[in-house]
Amino acid sequence: MERSKPDMESNSPKLFSDEDWRRIAGANLLLDGEGENDEIAIAEIEQAAHVGDIEGEKVRVVGYSQSEEDGSYYLQSVEGVADLISPMEIDPEISAPFAIYTKEMAALCVRTSQNDYYFPLDKQAIVSIELLPDDSGIPRCVRKLRHYADKIEEVAGVDDIQDAESRRLLIDEINGVLNEIPYDGGIQVKCQAYKVKIDGRENNVEDANSAVLSGWLPSFTWRDDRPVLEMFDIKNRFATFCVDMKDVLDMTPIDKEEVGASIDLFETVFNDDFQETAWQLATDLSYVDKSEFDEVSREYAQILNDHLSEFSATRLYGISTVGFIGFALVPDATKNNELQYEFMDISGACIDGMCFVSYHDKFYAALEVTVDDESGGFSKKVYVIPDRDKIIRLEGFDGEVEELKMAVNELHKIANFASEAVNDECFYKLPLDEQLDVLSQYECAARNVIQDISRVREFKGECVVSAYRCLPGDLLNAVSWNDVPLEEVNSREYVEEFALRADNLAIWNPEINDRPDIDGRILSVSELPLSRGEPMLIVNNAEENKYYLVRCSDVISLSRNDPSTIS
Repeated sequence: MERSKPDMESNSPKLFSDEDWRRIAGANLLLDGEGENDEIAIAEIEQAAHVGDIEGEKVRVVGYSQSEEDGSYYLQSVEGVADLISPMEIDPEISAPFAIYTKEMAALCVRTSQNDYYFPLDKQAIVSIELLPDDSGIPRCVRKLRHYADKIEEVAGVDDIQDAESRRLLIDEINGVLNEIPYDGGIQVKCQAYKVKIDGRENNVEDANSAVLSGWLPSFTWRDDRPVLEMFDIKNRFATFCVDMKDVLDMTPIDKEEVGASIDLFETVFNDDFQETAWQLATDLSYVDKSEFDEVSREYAQILNDHLSEFSATRLYGISTVGFIGFALVPDATKNNELQYEFMDISGACIDGMCFVSYHDKFYAALEVTVDDESGGFSKKVYVIPDRDKIIRLEGFDGEVEELKMAVNELHKIANFASEAVNDECFYKLPLDEQLDVLSQYECAARNVIQDISRVREFKGECVVSAYRCLPGDLLNAVSWNDVPLEEVNSREYVEEFALRADNLAIWNPEINDRPDIDGRILSVSELPLSRGEPMLIVNNAEENKYYLVRCSDVISLSRNDPSTIS
């Protein structure tokens, strides 16, 4: 006998639209117990059910929940915390108050202090879903991260998850939520308690009275079975903050200031002095004999490129991309690539350099850039004449800043994963070749990071570190790195020589790649005193013929500078 159904229309929930319910019903049909299909279906249902907005929030659900005891359905009103959406088996032998058209349906879990309730996500099974107001004053982003931290702690503890790969996946999950916050210029965390690490020493700051911490490169790491937030102190790059999400009251991104900010190129690079020089060179080029034209035009273009390079060298990072609005010269494929003016609004064009172009029998100095052709999906060369009569806006961007910050962040993550691996007792049960394979995998990942930042332009500049070992080049193959003392920064004072000139960067760990004397497997991390199992960076100062050996976790920042300015 089928149970009577309540009047659905009178209390139709507005949290889900009719279109949301249609998408959920369609995705439910894909659930078949097969892993790949289930993943696709659940992803679609999570999007339609606005999981990003409701997970971890207080909700009131009125509808039919499935009993854990006998699988029957009971109409209930439950107030609790919205949790996972997961597949739920439907037994056709059990009477259901809604149409059954599949063996599985997605169900929303609502957690209370006493029980977990599973409500099939079906418009006939749900009378209403209401998102309850939160009066805690805690922002949504903090509440969501708290929920994930609590959930991951529970999963790790209940299932006793200890293997490095599973723990890495769990940490990646909460770091993915953290990355929803745009913290490119850093992040401010308001909290009531935190820890600070300096020189390996950790101090607890309890009852912080709503302290506001300014940090950069935030990421979650493990503390026992709970993920906690760690970030570098912006004011002291050798200090690290550690905050449990239960103590966090607010999180806000810090404005980028100069990092990634746009630069008005008319006011800086292409100023009156440049315009006068460019006009004079273009005019002179008109009188150059054809036999000498190519050589002279290259020479004149180099003069302008030197001007552009001089400006870049005075800034913390070089200009790599430009944005502009106005008329640019574009090759017309229908007219044998003859240059024609075309109005363009471009936000991210890559700079190729200065050159001279001819238009209607007159030469002009132009900035050659590469832009993406949205219609054809290909890139094309465009020539921007830096003239306010033709270009309304011309801005430069420090595009490499984010790339280098991300590279340092990746090196830290890789070092952290490697450290977790060698601190896992399972590592010491492996045979030597498998131990070396594990360490080599992390080394390979770090090598890919360094290769990525050198793919377009070889990295030369500055590498700021908190600790290093140094050998002169003529002793590199004569002295063991184990005999070289570790130089560490005094945490209370910035030491200038720790900003290392970097003419070349390479990933190389002597404890893995230069150990012919290894006998048997590695029994303790103490056998890896140089790296502690982390990938290591070799920094070459070619001018002074010095080599620095640096753990990846000790790299503070990378920047492309004029090498002549680095001590």
